[in-house]
Amino acid sequence: MNKFRKISTSFLVVCAFALTSCIGIDASAKIDAKGAGTLSVEYQISKDFVQLGSLESTPQLPLPLSRADIERGLQGRRGVTLKSYSQGQRGDNIIVSLVLAFDSPSDLVEYLDPSGKLAQYRQENGRSQVKLSFGDAVPPLDPQMQAEISEELKSYRFKFALEAPQAAPEISVKNGDFFHVTSSGKKTALECSMADLITSSQVPEIDIAWQ
Repeated sequence: MNKFRKISTSFLVVCAFALTSCIGIDASAKIDAKGAGTLSVEYQISKDFVQLGSLESTPQLPLPLSRADIERGLQGRRGVTLKSYSQGQRGDNIIVSLVLAFDSPSDLVEYLDPSGKLAQYRQENGRSQVKLSFGDAVPPLDPQMQAEISEELKSYRFKFALEAPQAAPEISVKNGDFFHVTSSGKKTALECSMADLITSSQVPEIDIAWQ
């Protein structure tokens, strides 16, 4: 599993990580008429869990948050490059921001998930489609555990936005009625609390389509 995709996502794996820490994810992608574009990601991580400058991937910190980890994940990878990277602090959180440039959506999706289990891309009749899954289902939680997780993660959000070249993408979510989807101009965004995402008894699946 490629390190960066553990956001989906990273997209996923995020679920197991967030159960033991506090993290917020704000990602946005912009695609031009040729299919090239950029993916900007900001991680918001509790300082109680990790110290600035100690962001190397470990079993306790499976996300690629250091520049070195991200650059290692890009070695030998064509079509995706690191444009910028920064670390900082905001209140009680460490902020990690990065921008990836990609030659095509397929290059980006392959980088995020080489196995194709959590992210898939296809294009047909001029229409592009990306399917994202958040991994394995979380076992049912007792009310006290769910309340504790919700309290711990109440200030953390999962956000994703995509701007397409012609019109706002269509985004549908299965097993995720807690997601809020909005469209404006050529951009569509979805957002939810990290607590809802982590404590969902069913795995959310996101379907994104654009022309």
